[in-house]
Amino acid sequence: MRKDDHVAVIIIIGFFVLIGVLASTSTRTVTAAETNATIDVNITVLSEITIMPTAINWTMISPGQTGSAVSGVRLLDIHNTGSVNVTNIYSFVTTLQNETTRPYGASEARNYSAGGVLVFHNSSSPTFYWTGRVEWNWTGPITNIDLSAIDANSRAAQGFFRNASTSFVWAAGNGSSGLCNNSEALFAIESDNDRGTIESRTPTTNSITRDGGDSEWGYFSIDRDPLNSMCVAVNRTCNKIYIYKYDKRSTTGSDFGSCANSKYIYAGLNLTSDSIETITADVWIPRGTPLGNMTQTVWTFVAS
Repeated sequence: MRKDDHVAVIIIIGFFVLIGVLASTSTRTVTAAETNATIDVNITVLSEITIMPTAINWTMISPGQTGSAVSGVRLLDIHNTGSVNVTNIYSFVTTLQNETTRPYGASEARNYSAGGVLVFHNSSSPTFYWTGRVEWNWTGPITNIDLSAIDANSRAAQGFFRNASTSFVWAAGNGSSGLCNNSEALFAIESDNDRGTIESRTPTTNSITRDGGDSEWGYFSIDRDPLNSMCVAVNRTCNKIYIYKYDKRSTTGSDFGSCANSKYIYAGLNLTSDSIETITADVWIPRGTPLGNMTQTVWTFVAS
C-alpha cells in the first residue's frame, strides 16, 4: 500500500466515528419529573346589580314633545353582577324629594324634577309607564268642570294630569277626618283629552279602586285610560298626586307597594348571574314646562 492510500483510509474511518457520536447524542431521551396540584374555589353569596350607563340625558326638547322624537330613546342595562339569582326588581326616582313645593307658574325648569317626566318599559312589554310623576292641585277654578262624581262635601282637590301634548282633568275627594289617605277617600279622572268643554272635564271614579292608605298617602289602582294599569297615590292633605307603576318602596309613612297595580320590573323569572335585563327609557315633556335644566334626579333600582 502506498503512503497516500493509508492516509485516505484513516480519514474515512474518522468520519464514520464522528457520525456515530452525533447520532447517539441527538436521539438521547431525557425524562422530566411531573406532579399535580388540585384547585378548589368557593364563591360566597353576593346579591348585586350594576346599572349601565350611570347617567343619561336629553337636551333641546320642546314642551309637548317626547325625547325619543328629538334624539331617540335611551337604553339601560340591569346587569346581575352578583353570585345569586334575583327575581324581583323595582325602581324609583327622587321626584318627591326634588319637587317639594308646587312649581306651577315658575319661570325656570329647575322647579321641576327630571324624574317627573321620565317613562320606561322593560324588555317584556312595550308599554311606557311613569317612573314617578307628581301633579299638584290646581289652586284656581277650572272652568266647565263637573265634579258630580265626588260628593260636594268631600271635594278636596282638582288638577290636570299632563301627558306631553295632552292633558286630563283629575279630582280627589277626602275621606274620614278630611284627609285623602283615610278611608272613603276618592280619586277621579277624565278619560278624554282636555278640550276645555264640560264633556272633557268630567272626571269619574269608574274602574278606579282604593287599595288602602298609610300615614302619608292613599293608594288607588287605575284600570282605564289615561292611566291604565298604573297607580296614583294621593297625599294626606290632598294637594298633590304621585303617579307610578314600578315603585315598591316601603319607608316610614309610605308603602307604595300597597297599590294593586304596583309591579316589579322583573318578576317571576330568575335573572341569573351575569344576565342582563334591558330598560328602554324616554321623557315626555308637558306643555307649559318652562325653559332651562330641570332638577337632576336619581334613579334607583333595587333587587331581591
